[in-house]
Amino acid sequence: MKRLFLALLAVSIVSFALFLLFMRDSYLYDGALHLGMLSFALYFLWQKDLPTTLKAMGFPGSLKSNVLYTVGGLLAVFMLVFLLSVAAMLFGFNDQAKVTQKIADLPLYVLAMAVIFAPISEELLFRALLVPRIGIVFSSLVFGGLHLAYGSVVEVVGVAMVGLVLALVFRFSKSITPCILIHLIYNFLSIAAMRLFA
Repeated sequence: MKRLFLALLAVSIVSFALFLLFMRDSYLYDGALHLGMLSFALYFLWQKDLPTTLKAMGFPGSLKSNVLYTVGGLLAVFMLVFLLSVAAMLFGFNDQAKVTQKIADLPLYVLAMAVIFAPISEELLFRALLVPRIGIVFSSLVFGGLHLAYGSVVEVVGVAMVGLVLALVFRFSKSITPCILIHLIYNFLSIAAMRLFA
């Protein structure tokens, strides 16, 4: 399996470069990027078989624990994002309009990928792989840095804070499941709000 993940990583790197150079307006490079993150993470996370690998990540985990950590994590994420928005407005540094404009311009299939595929690829990479290896703070900072392309300082700081909550949820729940669910719900609600009120 590790050879398959390496092959997928190579394909994703080549595809990313080609899509970025020749089909930039299609946003297909974003799919290649997430395939690369997923295959990179699975290369290091893979154990002897799929059930063993999933068990090591705490997937699926207990229903009660998943619900409690998902609800608690979502509440923490929304509270932090709200406080960051208030602080940005108070200090006159709210550049969130850049993100809203970028989201408004994206095709629906890219937004669907951000809701369905990104939570899986990003959680496997940043939480399941990086949290145990480089810690909660550094994995969250790297996660925030991944979002520099939006051109918004508030977005990068906000994503790093969300990453911090997700890393803590992963550490305490010992399961990737609530992290994926929080990420999926947060992306869906954020994108829906930006598209509806932009």
